[in-house]
Amino acid sequence: MMPRLFRLTILFACAVSVSACLPAKQFYWGSYEDSLYSRQQHAGANGEAEAASMLLATINEAQTDNGKVGPGIHADYGYLLFKQGRTDEAIAELQKESALYQESKPLMETMLSRIQGRKDKEKEKKPAP
Repeated sequence: MMPRLFRLTILFACAVSVSACLPAKQFYWGSYEDSLYSRQQHAGANGEAEAASMLLATINEAQTDNGKVGPGIHADYGYLLFKQGRTDEAIAELQKESALYQESKPLMETMLSRIQGRKDKEKEKKPAP
């Protein structure tokens, strides 16, 4: 009886120690892959609108689960918002990406400067009331 109990205890201890070595889930990805697939399958505004709603859902789900959104999700969502003409929201998302992931900061700054340049050109074209 004792050797069997000893073996079970050792087996349990090994299982617990191995499970402790598993990496913690670092990022919340939600439906990010599905949004990419949807955009490829349904090219055009409909696919982009569907992908944008999926990305927004992913961001909201991560916030409710206290998870960290995966790298690139805010940038991708910001890009889709920009393509829809929602420039201010796009800028906010690109700034979030830049703040969360320092590695993406040079690219985000380039994108932000280009978006801001287009926004300034649009203001120049519109006549003052």
